[in-house]
Amino acid sequence: METHQIELKGAEEKRIGSRSLLYSLLSRGFRFPPQQHYDRVKKGQFADEVQGALANLPYDGLNGGELGRGTALSYEKFQSNYIELFEVGGDSGPPCPLYEGEYGGGRMKVMEEVLRLYHHFGLRISTAKRDRPDHLAMELEFMHALTFKEAEALVRGRERGAYLKAQRDLLRFHLHDFTAAVARKVGGNEVPFYTDLARLSERFCQKEAAYLLSMDKGERNG
Repeated sequence: METHQIELKGAEEKRIGSRSLLYSLLSRGFRFPPQQHYDRVKKGQFADEVQGALANLPYDGLNGGELGRGTALSYEKFQSNYIELFEVGGDSGPPCPLYEGEYGGGRMKVMEEVLRLYHHFGLRISTAKRDRPDHLAMELEFMHALTFKEAEALVRGRERGAYLKAQRDLLRFHLHDFTAAVARKVGGNEVPFYTDLARLSERFCQKEAAYLLSMDKGERNG
């Protein structure tokens, strides 16, 4: 899924931009970590970028935590934490799967639902990533694309209702419970960066769901 650059000038546009940026950062955080990502985490650059996005959201109450700032882990250990937590497991799978279909609802049904949403908005999964459409990083990236398109519609004076509805639906039927389940499972393991990341993702999606619901009620009552 790809987006291009737009200039955000108004206060509301910038708030949507911060929401979009945070979805993008969380998506990157849940992907297998390349060296560059590890370096940004260790130096605190990732945490700083998250904090910058949090500072301009249309609601308060979120804290990103340290997000690995100054970690003493080597890159190899950081990688192995990801693999052991999200990818490798026994007969029952890894301790914390990052695929929504593994948490109930039927694997094929969940994948078909999210894939239908992606295709409805003309978005295609990159063949280079070779991942299932119900991967947490994929769903967060889709929310990044939807919020980007919402901001773009606002900038160009176009209708944005379809993007808001899709965001509400993805949060209500997928990400709200999915991120909560991931946060519960990650919380039982001693992996500070991913604990912070999972907790922030859960709280962010809760806040987003409530915020978008309030917007919907305001529009219907207005």
